[in-house]
Amino acid sequence: EETGAKAVKFKVGGRMSRNRDAIPNRSEKLIELSRKTLGDEITIQADANGSYDVKNAIEIGKRLEGINAYLFEEPCPFDYLDETKQVADALNIPVSGGEQESSEYRFRQMLAEDIVQILQPDLHYYGGYIRTTRVARMAEHLNVPLTCHISNDNTGYADMANLFSFVPNMGRFQELKTDYEFTAPMFEPPIEIKDGFINIPTGPGNGLVHTEDLIKKATVIKESI
Repeated sequence: EETGAKAVKFKVGGRMSRNRDAIPNRSEKLIELSRKTLGDEITIQADANGSYDVKNAIEIGKRLEGINAYLFEEPCPFDYLDETKQVADALNIPVSGGEQESSEYRFRQMLAEDIVQILQPDLHYYGGYIRTTRVARMAEHLNVPLTCHISNDNTGYADMANLFSFVPNMGRFQELKTDYEFTAPMFEPPIEIKDGFINIPTGPGNGLVHTEDLIKKATVIKESI
């Protein structure tokens, strides 16, 4: 309610855990309760962080289908492209992936073979605006949307906002973690969320500058040589 967010993403599985859940039966219960708790107006997304083999990923994916989830992110380990393809082919909801990818060749493969239906490059891991825009254009030619992944939770949100301001096939929802408020005082202007939308900084570079007053108050731990 505070941000006006229209979508929620949660973790399933145990994070690259070879089918083990973080807590026994946590994922199944979470999927079941999410729709009951959030209602039909909120879009639900689930991220497995490569937790499953094909059989278990399909089982979890079917549960997500049952609550009309928007996407199933990284069901299998990120470099298991054949297995991810099997999962995607078995489900009626989009599978997303690509956050850990650094190879343009593998992004081409993911698109050409319809391994994922939503592409998810990490703007920082993959090397910045130019490389990410190249991948975005490849995806655009195949009508594949992007949901940008961001590994840096502070200035990264400004970088992400700038990216989706000029990429036409950016998807409906982008990720913003609740801890952004912790780093917000470090930069100006502040990243603001209103009615489910994030402001795009308009200054030079990514639009943010370090807060001078905060820097003056900082304690020097060690002088560099």
